[in-house]
Amino acid sequence: MTDTVAGAGPPGPDVSGTVAGAGPPGPDVSGTVEAGDRQVDPLRERRFVTFAAARTISVFGNAMGPLALTFAVLDLPDGSAPALSLVLAAISVPRIALMLLGGVIGDRLPRHLVLVAAELMCGTAYAAMTVLVLTGRAGVASLAVCAAVAGTASALLLPSLNGLTAELVAPGARQRGNAVLRLGTNTATVAGFAAGGTLIAWLGPGWALALDTATFAVAAGLLARLRLDRARRTTGRNLPAQLRDGWREFVSRRWLWQIVLAAAVVNAAVGVTFGLAGPLVARTHLGGAGAWSAVLAGYAVGMFAGVLVAMRVRTTRPLRVAVLAVSMLGLPALLLGSGAALPVVVLAAVLAGVAFDVFGVLWETTVQSEVPVEAMSRVSAYEWLGAVGLGPPVMIAAGFVVPEIGVRPALLCLAGVIFVAALVPLVSSSVRHYERQPDGRVH
Repeated sequence: MTDTVAGAGPPGPDVSGTVAGAGPPGPDVSGTVEAGDRQVDPLRERRFVTFAAARTISVFGNAMGPLALTFAVLDLPDGSAPALSLVLAAISVPRIALMLLGGVIGDRLPRHLVLVAAELMCGTAYAAMTVLVLTGRAGVASLAVCAAVAGTASALLLPSLNGLTAELVAPGARQRGNAVLRLGTNTATVAGFAAGGTLIAWLGPGWALALDTATFAVAAGLLARLRLDRARRTTGRNLPAQLRDGWREFVSRRWLWQIVLAAAVVNAAVGVTFGLAGPLVARTHLGGAGAWSAVLAGYAVGMFAGVLVAMRVRTTRPLRVAVLAVSMLGLPALLLGSGAALPVVVLAAVLAGVAFDVFGVLWETTVQSEVPVEAMSRVSAYEWLGAVGLGPPVMIAAGFVVPEIGVRPALLCLAGVIFVAALVPLVSSSVRHYERQPDGRVH
């Protein structure tokens, strides 16, 4: 359960974001802010506002980039579906392969500087794509090389995000801080898709790639302005030892790995729903692309509403609430598979969007409270790998299985998988009985 749904238009239910620990509660370490009961509005903290602005700008560009790259590849003389698959794989393969290394780097070095390096690396990759496309020199191989650099940058960036948030925001303000970040990135994603589509239609994919390049440069400049106090970092150990230490932090918290395992199944099933089966049903039974756009728009509206709901949730059982919420992601598949009318499916998508961001905010806040800040990036790397690892092979298999058994029966099966996998963690006492006060203290 992270933050993107495979192949589904607006980012959707990849549900895991960041996870929290079990066994004995980990230390409540805030990094560069006092770990007391301070209830500081994160929007009053200049460093957090700078970080949030950088993330929003970067995500705006990142929403345009893959869209522009897709059409740039398809516009090539040798552009085709297999060529596009090769270029997109060039992004995902290094991102997955190097994720653990990115986690180690994020725990060893100042995280804001790691993000600066990642933004500049990604900006360089997209700048090269821009030049290749605008000068007519682009080819599948050259764009794939650039895409691989962007994927490497993503592996460097993703594990450090949650740890930097923990360093910047006091424990009692993290739930609101995570909600504010999601509100900004949700807005940026929708705006980025709209701006990218408009630029591609008017001027071509090269100019959309150029704007994307500029956003990475601006984000890097903002992140470089952050001045953080010295936080504890891992030092003096080799790479395998640091990975083992991160693994111990990950597996020692039972509810952490239990929910990540559930997330792997949920993400794979939701990815097939939004990326393959849902569009097929929309094309044959609901009226085509316009109908599916309405479903995705409903999901986006739900994500905005979910952030506002998550800001106001006050519960001593955040994991129980989060797990119950994420089971709602099965509603769109259930209604699509049962032949419901389009307005009902759109409403289900709205509820799923709300549930996704409620889950995400509670989940990220819990992780930041439970995992020591000096191990946060490595734990996040293991979490990302676990939560999204099933996605690619399941999507490939679904391309053969879904047509064989029928789209609507497949959607009903997917709904059942999502509901069951999402709720299975409640069997664990470490999930059911986890208790934490809204002020950030663990009991």
